[in-house]
Amino acid sequence: MTGRVFSCHFSVVSLLASAAISFCSAAGYSSPSPGTGGRALWVVRTSLLSRESINRLVEKASRGGFNTLFVQVCGRADAYFPSRVFPPAKDCRALLESGFDPLAYVLEKARAKHIAVHAWVNTFLVWSSSGRHESQRHVLNRHPEWMMVDRNGISLSSYGQSRIKKLNMTGIFLSPANKEACRLLEEFILDLAERYPLDGIHLDYLRYPIETVDFSPAAREEFKARSGIDPLDLFSGSDGVNGKIQQAEYQEILRKWTAFRAELITRFLADLAGKLNGRKPRLIRTAAVKPDLDSAYKIYGQDWVRWVKDGLLDIILPMAYSTNPEVVYEQIATACREVGPDHVWAGLRAYNVPVSGIIERTQKIRPLNPAGYCFFSYDGTKDNPLFFERMRYLFPDRRP
Repeated sequence: MTGRVFSCHFSVVSLLASAAISFCSAAGYSSPSPGTGGRALWVVRTSLLSRESINRLVEKASRGGFNTLFVQVCGRADAYFPSRVFPPAKDCRALLESGFDPLAYVLEKARAKHIAVHAWVNTFLVWSSSGRHESQRHVLNRHPEWMMVDRNGISLSSYGQSRIKKLNMTGIFLSPANKEACRLLEEFILDLAERYPLDGIHLDYLRYPIETVDFSPAAREEFKARSGIDPLDLFSGSDGVNGKIQQAEYQEILRKWTAFRAELITRFLADLAGKLNGRKPRLIRTAAVKPDLDSAYKIYGQDWVRWVKDGLLDIILPMAYSTNPEVVYEQIATACREVGPDHVWAGLRAYNVPVSGIIERTQKIRPLNPAGYCFFSYDGTKDNPLFFERMRYLFPDRRP
């Protein structure tokens, strides 16, 4: 699919992006390596909606000793910059039409403070609100058939808010088995990476929302071609495969189905990584991952050990959001053991918790020597000056 250019004042915002590139070159800024020393903040997209909010973001990050920002530029298959592929987010549309490019401005301001900027992209998650996106260009409006399907044969595109909440899902997800859907995601990310002088691409929701998806037509067809079995039959009791074959054989087929689901996610990442390597080889590739190794793979399809070992990612950020220091320690210790500490930035909770608890958990995992720390999120801490003051003393040297 070919993305259409967002036409409103596109030349103006393109000039802003070019200005950011020129500024970085003139300032002699050099991107940090993906090694040790990362002190980062996840920045939710709502903090990009004015020059003033971006100025506050960069100033607070600098004062707090942070050297990296993961800036969310895609929340629900929409954009917080003038994308040529995804439509503008509803709350950012007027800003973009005015000629202001939030991402270019973040880059300009952050680089002046020697802070790296990674573009944070929500991948397979495309919608979570009631109703639909206002733009007919939005993928859910154009291609509801591209969404994941549950084991009852129901597309997530037809899920209402009550069902989404009942299943504790974030929202509606694209199917990784759908090649056109994957190409659209690739196109969006590659366009972003090629047009802005980013330090990295940060992938979120690179996963399934629950274990009981994806039984989309493309996934069923491919798995049946490999195994001779429709995966829906694995879960239909005595009327399907279960009950007709020996238990050991049934469990082996289930194992293959679990591996197949994970492989679909890995295949998308491998294709994307290959293209990024060819076009932007110095761009750091990271992803937020579920911290429990077993459930990450079986439920969410995140084979993150393989992703690092195969060179598809430079860094993983296990979302160790527990407030229990022992749990956080074990989760980060597992990640460091499995992929090496140089490839791990600890993702820590920093919202609705006391600063003392954040400090305690950070200090608890320090002996593990993860390559970096990232806190979720700036938006949950921006009104807490104590957080930034304590971070400055916790990380006195913020050079990457």
